[in-house]
Amino acid sequence: MKKHRILMGALALAVVAATVIACTKEKEQQQETPEPQQQTANPNDLTLAEMKEALSWEEGKAFFENQPIKDYTSACEMVLNDCGGAEKSEEDASFDIAWRWPSQDGGCNSVYAGICKVIKKDKDSAQQNAKGYFEQGKLVIVPTSEENGFTADGYLAIGMPIESQNDSIIIQEGIYSVYFDEEQGRYSAVAVDFVVKP
Repeated sequence: MKKHRILMGALALAVVAATVIACTKEKEQQQETPEPQQQTANPNDLTLAEMKEALSWEEGKAFFENQPIKDYTSACEMVLNDCGGAEKSEEDASFDIAWRWPSQDGGCNSVYAGICKVIKKDKDSAQQNAKGYFEQGKLVIVPTSEENGFTADGYLAIGMPIESQNDSIIIQEGIYSVYFDEEQGRYSAVAVDFVVKP
């Protein structure tokens, strides 16, 4: 009986020792394996909800509070179907747009998508990256390069009024639905509110 107790005690110690060694090795492996860092290489990879969640109050999170989504995609459809993206009239314009979220200091926040700067260009300028068309009282913006300020789920958030340089229009803040082109399989245009400078 005494031998049995000694044997059981030795067996219990061996089990405890094996458990401690296994736990120690597991902790060492966890420490050696670094956690993958979360990085968004492209601001357009974020959905509107993810962007709202990621922005700090200093960066403009308050903008999203009670902000309705404006859907003027019918104006986009008219422009793209009428002219296939070609110039419609002398009133239409070419722009160089900085497709980033506007920062409070007047600059651009490169982490998030949006519009922070608009410069009207000559129609044949090599520096233009978007065309603008006036339709149904809206400005329809059609990016002419791969770059755009659209979220992954098809919205353009403009956090503050953006005054176009070399032009008389001010693009109004808001969250705008982006037109999805079925043929191209991508978001291709957005219609926004604007006012003319006094």
